[in-house]
Amino acid sequence: MTTPSRTYHLPLLILLILVAMLTGCASVFQDLDDQIHRRQFRADHEAFDQILAIYDSGDVETALARFETLASTSASPRIARKARLGEICCRLILAETPAEYTAEIGHWQQFIDSMSETREALDPVLIDALVLRMIPKHLLQALMIPPSKASTTAPTSAESCMEIEKLKAELAVLKKKAEQTAELQRQLDDVMVENQSLKEKIKALEAIDQNIQKKKTEISAPSE
Repeated sequence: MTTPSRTYHLPLLILLILVAMLTGCASVFQDLDDQIHRRQFRADHEAFDQILAIYDSGDVETALARFETLASTSASPRIARKARLGEICCRLILAETPAEYTAEIGHWQQFIDSMSETREALDPVLIDALVLRMIPKHLLQALMIPPSKASTTAPTSAESCMEIEKLKAELAVLKKKAEQTAELQRQLDDVMVENQSLKEKIKALEAIDQNIQKKKTEISAPSE
């Protein structure tokens, strides 16, 4: 009686494997990893969320100081990187000249390069979602810098125009990434809903399998 039972389990096992492969279980594991990390570094996560709220309220200078502190004191490398990104974004907003803005773009590039060997560097959702939350609409004002009184010569004016166009192009790239992030987040939400539905179906299949095995055991049991 052992052989029929194993024969029945094989199709169910194959079905479960196919379901796992086709429904993006990697996203489930990533979500679980994020939950575990949040529990492990709860204080740092709460501190980061509080600073982010200050940032969103428009108090960029206060947020900058706290991002700097969290980046240097957090026990979590992941939170430290997020705080460092927050620091860069604050400095982008506070930049008053094209030179300062360009310098922070350079820091942004260094930040990306420093993450080339980390897991987060392979996940655009993590980085771009944070960028999406941290770039306020008034960032364009950083590009509208009044010309210096000393900038009266034609070459200097031309260079300033080129610099502004370059910064606008860089901002356009960031905005495009933000749009892609919104779409990726929507797709992730759809997958999570589908995963939950499939989990319920799998539980139902397991219950059916248990009932079948129980009936097989009852049938195969010797009658007294």
